[in-house]
Amino acid sequence: MLDSRDNRGVLLVLGQFLCIAALALGGSWVLPWWAWALFAAGFLLVSWAAVSLGIGNLSVMPAPRGGNTLSKRGIYARVRHPMYLGVLLCGAALAAGAPTVLRWAAISVLIAVLVMKIRHEEGRLTRLHPEYPEVMKGVARLLPGVW
Repeated sequence: MLDSRDNRGVLLVLGQFLCIAALALGGSWVLPWWAWALFAAGFLLVSWAAVSLGIGNLSVMPAPRGGNTLSKRGIYARVRHPMYLGVLLCGAALAAGAPTVLRWAAISVLIAVLVMKIRHEEGRLTRLHPEYPEVMKGVARLLPGVW
C-alpha cells in the first residue's frame, strides 16, 4: 500500500490548477476559429480519456487510487496521460489564440509541472504495479512519436 500522504503530489496538483486558472483568467476568450478548434479537441480528449479510464481509476492526484487497474482501453492504448495532453491543448489554444505574457508564462510552467507530475505518477504506478513499465512499452507518455 502506498503512503496516502503525498506532499509532492499535492504541490504538483496545486501548481497545475494555478496554471490553468492563469490561462483561463489571463486574457480574452475572444479566440480565432482555429484556437476554438484546438480547445475543443483538448476538451474532447479529456472527456474521451475520462470515459476510457473509468470512474474507479479517475483521480486528480498523481497517486493511484486504491484498487486501481492499469488501462490500455480507448485513448490509453496510444497515450499514457491523455488528460494532461488535453489540458495542454486547451491551454495552448488560449495562449496562442489570445496571447498575453501571463498566458505564455502559465503554459510554459504548466508543461514543466505536468512533466514532473507524469514522472511522479509513473513512479508511484510502478511501485504499485511492478508490471507497469512492461505493460506500457510502445505507449507514448504524452505525445505519440515524441515522448
